[in-house]
Amino acid sequence: MRVLILLLLAAGCRADSLEDAVVEAIKTAHDNLSLREKDAATIEGDIIQTQKANADSQLEQLRGELLLEATKIVVGKFGSGVLDELANLDVDELLARAGEARKKRGATGCGLKLVDCTSEDSNVFRSITGKCNNPMNSTWGAAVTPVRRLLGKASYGDGFNTIRTKGVKGTTLPSTREVSNKLHQEGANPTFDYTRNHFYMQFGQWIAHDIIFMPSSVGPTGKDLNCTSCDSPQFSENCAPIPAPANDSYFKPFNNGTNRCIRLTRALNAQKGLGVRTQINQNTHFLDLSTVYGSEECEGASVRSFINGELKTFIYNGDVLPPQKKNDSNCLSKDPFYCYTTGDFRNSLHPGLVPLHVTYIKEHNRIAAQFKKANPDWPDQRLFEEARRVNIAQFQHHVYDEYLPRVVGEKLMTDFRLKPLKSGFSTDYSPSVNAALSAEFAAAAFRFGHGQARKDFPRCAYKHFSHRVTNKNTTAGSSVDLGSNIFYVDSHYAPNQGGIASFIEGMMQHAVMKADNEFSFPIRNQLFEIRGRPASGVDLVAVNIMRGRDIGLFPYNETFVGLKKASTFDDLRSEMDATNVEALKKVYADVNDIDLYSGIMLERPMVDTVIGPTGGYIIAEQFAALKRGDRFFYENQVRGTRGLKPEELDAVRRSHLSKVICMNTVGMDNVPVDIFSL
Repeated sequence: MRVLILLLLAAGCRADSLEDAVVEAIKTAHDNLSLREKDAATIEGDIIQTQKANADSQLEQLRGELLLEATKIVVGKFGSGVLDELANLDVDELLARAGEARKKRGATGCGLKLVDCTSEDSNVFRSITGKCNNPMNSTWGAAVTPVRRLLGKASYGDGFNTIRTKGVKGTTLPSTREVSNKLHQEGANPTFDYTRNHFYMQFGQWIAHDIIFMPSSVGPTGKDLNCTSCDSPQFSENCAPIPAPANDSYFKPFNNGTNRCIRLTRALNAQKGLGVRTQINQNTHFLDLSTVYGSEECEGASVRSFINGELKTFIYNGDVLPPQKKNDSNCLSKDPFYCYTTGDFRNSLHPGLVPLHVTYIKEHNRIAAQFKKANPDWPDQRLFEEARRVNIAQFQHHVYDEYLPRVVGEKLMTDFRLKPLKSGFSTDYSPSVNAALSAEFAAAAFRFGHGQARKDFPRCAYKHFSHRVTNKNTTAGSSVDLGSNIFYVDSHYAPNQGGIASFIEGMMQHAVMKADNEFSFPIRNQLFEIRGRPASGVDLVAVNIMRGRDIGLFPYNETFVGLKKASTFDDLRSEMDATNVEALKKVYADVNDIDLYSGIMLERPMVDTVIGPTGGYIIAEQFAALKRGDRFFYENQVRGTRGLKPEELDAVRRSHLSKVICMNTVGMDNVPVDIFSL
């Protein structure tokens, strides 16, 4: 008994000692960060940044940076073995004891206001922010909340923060640009998938922009960090530029012989407690057309007309477009070719993306007009919410009925209960399921679509696939190059080119690239490149791989899909072609060093799919969570929650994407029901 008492007393002393150390660490961390702000501010600037952190995310970063710095101090004193203990401490209490009153940035968020999840409205319509969807855990799936990890933990160089730079044998991992050059360069003859069209890729990106937005870290005043220079990590720990090899054919050394780096800013750290760096999703995690309606209150209000429940639009040469945004810092096309205001500011990323924004904006307004006609006394708010509810339901059906089966295949659709029902309601909803995105999905598996992107967007004039020509009016329109049109929208305003319809028809009539290890030239070299300034952009493949290291994704060989863990490279031959295995041997020192993204893209696709078993599992698991963890999912009927009426659900099931496209695209006579096939 005496020994037990002594052990308990020792444990109590350790706890008190650790808590006291944390309080002092928080105070020191505050001072350390204040000293570093001047250095970080020197590399702030206005650059193209597709993952801009909004005010709410920036506030999360302030807390996350403080807790991370305190963690470093405590680990330095007690060793890395203390990390598990730190995770169990009451951080709010310790912050209060430390008198933490770090300055707040000037901007204030729109989405941080308190929401009453017990109100009647929270059971009728989903919120813009995603809050209150889950009655037991009101922030699950909401905007500005953490991603999940399928393996339950992260893989950082120091166990909690730094990017992994060494392989299992202690050798330095290759630069991700080197990996991209050796494993993912397009061959002399680009490989197309002649069973699927380019619109299939585009719809996948539309889904990704709805549910994935992992914001980048910002500087001390809230501006973007310019992490272009190879020495930028000296000024901010949130810079992680990617070194380009000295013999790189595109990102060549500067004239003075200095090697070039590809800019990359680390994903924003929003850890809630002491310990491991944590990333967030700035969008809602749900399939809820955040691209149209936004993910926070101010954003949501900016797209509404507040008249008859409708969304704002802009008419140009007879085309309905999203309203113009004249102060878009990312927009590279000049007056009068402004970019647009929508629920997602990435809407103008390239010319092929805007048509889907237009489609679902117009569909919302069409539905709102129908409700107004049937219910003339309804106020604007009711009309807006009812139209939004139906529009989202149709979109969810398009995803699960038309898009997803082509990605993961029949077996995974069945195994994960992803198939839409033919009739009736689903009973799959569970409040114990967190619909939040997994880090593996957001930063690796669902980026498979980057491999499908062509180098260009042909317009409707081409008749290579005559059996799929859907419009007799096939006036010639010029093909739009991807690499020179990132955040340029002048092609939408070009006269006599067919407008928005020409892009949709062009994508439907032309083959998508195969989702394999080869990526088109613009994807690997010209993303965010400014016209006339070669090498001013990034290699998206290298960025994808580096993003995995940045957020602590485990390497490819960490199994979670039932595959046997490989002991040697040759063990991978059951999932990869021999040529891919041999290529991996030349890049990585050990099979356990292979980056998750590269491994996924090198896997042999499963039957009737575009992806292999690892990527397929991660994607299927995520879409199962998005279905089972969304109280407002279109097929769900949850007690106390207003879902679709039986007749409304039947109508949604009859709503093919082709029908929505046809009804909302000027100049298209008809569209095939099977909209993604050639």
